[in-house]
Amino acid sequence: MKEIDAFQEMVDRLTDKSVDDHYNPYTRFTWPDEMPAGSWWMSPEYLTVHGTGLVDDEDTLELLAQRETVNFFSLHVHGIRELMIEVAQRIHTPRFAAYSEYLHHFLGEENAHMWFFAEFCNRYAGGIYPESQAPLRQEDLDDAWNDVIVFSRIVIFEEIFDYFNSRMGKDDRLPPILRELHAVHHHDESRHVAFGKQFVKHLHERACETADGGAERRARIEEYIKAYMTYSVRSLYNPDAYRDAGIAQPLKVRREAMSHPDRDPFHQKIMARVDRFFVNSGIFETAWGDSNDVGR
Repeated sequence: MKEIDAFQEMVDRLTDKSVDDHYNPYTRFTWPDEMPAGSWWMSPEYLTVHGTGLVDDEDTLELLAQRETVNFFSLHVHGIRELMIEVAQRIHTPRFAAYSEYLHHFLGEENAHMWFFAEFCNRYAGGIYPESQAPLRQEDLDDAWNDVIVFSRIVIFEEIFDYFNSRMGKDDRLPPILRELHAVHHHDESRHVAFGKQFVKHLHERACETADGGAERRARIEEYIKAYMTYSVRSLYNPDAYRDAGIAQPLKVRREAMSHPDRDPFHQKIMARVDRFFVNSGIFETAWGDSNDVGR
């Protein structure tokens, strides 16, 4: 009971914070007429070919930074649109009634993020990329376990983005509008991550108590979440971005970049916090990082 009360207090506190921090995304930013020539749109150390030696021409790397920024923002637009649908279907249902007010704020904020990331791409890059990978199929489960999967995906999604946002929002090599987009998103996501992790833990405990919580079912859930983590990291490597940056044999470069031994430590870093969360919460028996197969 005390844990439930503490969780509800956190939800109420984050709801109040969302009200206090509310802004109008359509007037929040001053959009420049054009992006400065020769600017880095992404910190070069966060490019997917960094450390691989596959691309060493600086002009090409600058172009790739532009195209990987478009891919990064496009992933947000596609990913959060799908997850917003899942959240909207749950609002004001009996099992989510206590959290519906916060979830309304969550949807409003994510809609703002989806808009301003797409707006950047439309203004300066000719639009967003289409979804480049087939979505990871979600198996049919009862409601309680589906809830765990949906909100686990949201937490994974937000952790990856926050890793990049928190760093590139402070990088003076990036144009001001990009730093601002990253910083604003990071500020909002700090609430979403705080809620999401505690909510996933709460939903997992509820599923174990009220649904089929046997070892086989829990193992299947762990397997699916880990597969989604791998899928999410692989989505950062978009052959269309390589092609648009003028890199020859983009599919070959994608395979070689993903499997390069210097990339695995980076994959571990972007997933470290969420991986640790799943283990510490008892949702994972073993860490994703112990056996991830991004490069295979």
